[in-house]
Amino acid sequence: MRRVLDGVAPATVLCLQAPGGYGKTTALAQWAAHDPRPVVWLRVRRVAADPYRLTRSLVGALKDAGLTHDADPWPGRGDPASWHLDTLPVVEALVSSAEEPFVAVIDGVEDMSGSPWEWLVESLASSLPRGSTLAMGTRDALPATLWRLHAGGEVRVVGPEVLAFDELEAAQLMALLGVRWPRDRLERLLRRTEGWPVAVYLTGLAALNGHQGVRPAADGAGLDEYLRTEIVGRLPPDDARFLRRASVLASLDAPACDALTGAPDSSARLHRLSAVNHLLAPQGESHDGQRFRMQPLLARFLEDDLRERDPVAWRTAHSTACRVEERRGDIDRAVHHARLSGDDARLSELVWSHAVEPLGHGRWDVVARWLEGVDPGRLHSRRGLALSAAWAAIQAGDVPRANRAAVAAAAAADGEALRPYLDLLRAAIGGEGLEHIEAATRKFVTTMPTDDRWKTLAYYLLGVALVLRDRPDEGVEAFEAGRRRAEALDVPVVRALCLAGLADAALLWGEQHRALSYVRTARAVASSCRLDAVAASAPVFATSAVAYLAEGRHGDARREASRALRHIALMGDTAPWHAVVGRLALARVNLGLGDPERARVLLEEAGDARGPATASPVIDRMYAETQEHLSRLTTHLTGASSLTTAEVRVLQYLPTHLSFPQIAAELVVSRHTVKTQAMSAYRKLGVHTRTQAIERARHAGLLPPG
Repeated sequence: MRRVLDGVAPATVLCLQAPGGYGKTTALAQWAAHDPRPVVWLRVRRVAADPYRLTRSLVGALKDAGLTHDADPWPGRGDPASWHLDTLPVVEALVSSAEEPFVAVIDGVEDMSGSPWEWLVESLASSLPRGSTLAMGTRDALPATLWRLHAGGEVRVVGPEVLAFDELEAAQLMALLGVRWPRDRLERLLRRTEGWPVAVYLTGLAALNGHQGVRPAADGAGLDEYLRTEIVGRLPPDDARFLRRASVLASLDAPACDALTGAPDSSARLHRLSAVNHLLAPQGESHDGQRFRMQPLLARFLEDDLRERDPVAWRTAHSTACRVEERRGDIDRAVHHARLSGDDARLSELVWSHAVEPLGHGRWDVVARWLEGVDPGRLHSRRGLALSAAWAAIQAGDVPRANRAAVAAAAAADGEALRPYLDLLRAAIGGEGLEHIEAATRKFVTTMPTDDRWKTLAYYLLGVALVLRDRPDEGVEAFEAGRRRAEALDVPVVRALCLAGLADAALLWGEQHRALSYVRTARAVASSCRLDAVAASAPVFATSAVAYLAEGRHGDARREASRALRHIALMGDTAPWHAVVGRLALARVNLGLGDPERARVLLEEAGDARGPATASPVIDRMYAETQEHLSRLTTHLTGASSLTTAEVRVLQYLPTHLSFPQIAAELVVSRHTVKTQAMSAYRKLGVHTRTQAIERARHAGLLPPG
């Protein structure tokens, strides 16, 4: 800790100002031990925090250090009312008469209170001989009487940001304790503790006792016990109650704390607490005034304490915090608080009303994170939650989860106002056929508000149904309407899908130049969002492959075809119309690329996927034309080209290191089926191990890089 003070510029007054556990006493002791000047060390004890006693100690210490030889300059305790007249002049004369520069250290300054001791500190600092230093350690604010010296630049303050451990110091402490941690674990520890020395130290002790993380057992030596006794226990009860309620917030301001605590004095209290306790620090200004942040470990402790003391108050605090964060526009935090409050109706409303924003940009993982930790019973009891879960699962390519959530959304007793969105979900799943898709989406686009972002998807699905029902002109109008609205309402995923639909229509009419223009725009849109991570975006990549092949860009066509195949494999039986159309399009691409083996597999799978839900004259023509083209060629099914879509789907799970039974559980099939498909894929790829299969599949474009 000595290095903290070695680099501080010389000053008349040096103050280490930080909460408990920042090593102030250790730093002062190490620094004083290496200072060549005589040292007068004064420790304030809470049980005897008396400025008269401190003054007597100072006089005695100066004599013991040989700095003064005055026989007995002390006039006696005297009347407190005459403190300035009979005591301070003696102190000033005594200090100024010291025969050489010295260091006076006062540790535990926070335990002194009242004006006499503050004037004593000011007198001591003002009368020091040239070259002397008054060093203090305090948890609270500097004595107000030092303002003159502070204004004159004679006061240096060292705060917690300097006293906090860096990586080297943390590693050295752990080594002294006999704890050997790798660098990445130390880095995580420093991030979580923010370098708070006592937290690092107690974590090291806990590691020696077999505990993990930064929450050692509260056995008297743990971090929780330290926080309880040394931090919270030293606060006035009203302040402790205030901070306990406010601890659920990541960012504290006066209006939010007023709402949480029911008290109108939060602004003054926050400023006062931040001035005397650096575990509550200013965070910046907002339209609601000054914001503060609480040290994360303290916030965690206080919130846990509130939950144990009063679970109802804890849930109420999170409910209030949810409204606060929603007003601030921080939906992530608002959802977090709604989830913990136990108010599933509010959670459902909040998640559903904001889910379209991340889903529209391909960020299904954001919605999945919002729903993380919500048990299936809660999740499936609310239509808004179930709908959100279903759409996130569709984008992720998790077909079983999407189907379960869709069934739950239909069965949920609440959310009748969400019935149109349930009908839209059923249309997207597509199991009831193209006629149902057209009816459901046409009703949605004619009855829902113009600025409803889900309307963009309804237009896209309507365009698909119309084109496949052999009404391409109407389908193009729907795609164009969806594209315009998706651009205006910032829904890039749907915009890319509509552009792909327009490109398909242009290719059907022989307008290759227009089709390529749509494809280029769709690819530009894809780069603005995470389209490659959205399983439902398979039509974009399939259309891109067809257009690139028509342009003669075989490398690009092969790359896009591989992406489309991966997405089709993940989509399973969701959107069966594309399970057929996508395979037929890729069969044509592979024929054009000289790979009839894969084209034949895709054609056979397209035939197997046909049924009532895909009844379409357009699909019938596509299938017959592709079959006729392929029938002219004879080949044997060998190598990676002969992989079935089911086998490609299993390949997607190999890099996850899930076992075959775990993959079977994800796909809701038997473990025997997964093992059979995996072994067949190994054989066709010409490999014998999982690692080899992953490497070969990536080389063939059947798995994404890395």
